[in-house]
Amino acid sequence: MNLFKQFWYSLYSPKTIAKFRLQKIGKTIFYLFLLAILYTLPGFFSFEKAVKLQVNNASDLLKENIQTISLNKGILTINDNKPFERKIGDFRYAFYPNETSLPSSTSKDKYSITVLKDRVVIKTDSGEQDYPYLSLDKTEINKEDISKFIKNVKQALPVFMIALFFLFYLGSCFFIFIVATILAFITALFHSDKNLTFRHRFAMIAYSLTLPTVIYFIVGLFNINIPFQTILFIIISAVMYSLTVKQLPSKR
Repeated sequence: MNLFKQFWYSLYSPKTIAKFRLQKIGKTIFYLFLLAILYTLPGFFSFEKAVKLQVNNASDLLKENIQTISLNKGILTINDNKPFERKIGDFRYAFYPNETSLPSSTSKDKYSITVLKDRVVIKTDSGEQDYPYLSLDKTEINKEDISKFIKNVKQALPVFMIALFFLFYLGSCFFIFIVATILAFITALFHSDKNLTFRHRFAMIAYSLTLPTVIYFIVGLFNINIPFQTILFIIISAVMYSLTVKQLPSKR
């Protein structure tokens, strides 16, 4: 049976999944690698969309509001140093080149990028991160330099996103394989009248991951927020595996 048919039957047929226990372990591992791609896509698409949005926002903001920038020994000067802010979507962009601490207007924001005299402060879901400026000798950047920099960033973005996709994918592979391996070991702890080796259990669990992976993909694609997604993922996998085991003949 080819992989497409295996994928289709794994969505709804525990009886067919039970037959996959007899296939070679290499095919099972290859199937998990393919399943990891499906698991990767929702999170990556969401991240890619957010990155492109912020790059475009920053591009428009710089073109419209900044004429000159100078950096002298880690101290930033923008235009005439008058502060200004822009709220675009969920992000607040704030420029306070005379200040060394966050202004009150951005302190309560969950998402913001604040340009200060000596550093940039970025607030996201991951928390607050400070990025001090390099201690360079006086360097002045005009509007043409800014436009050229933005153009280079946009050109490099596809390469950056491809590299990032592989990082996301490696994380998904790690998660999928860890879940399959741990569940295969856990199921061995329970008494069973079925004649199952570790390879058999691993294969059946691998194909039992198909349905929760597809659900995760659809939920992520439509940006539906479901609490405890990882726990639900494991529970659905365990239920599919339990239904698959019931299809097996008992030991003679």
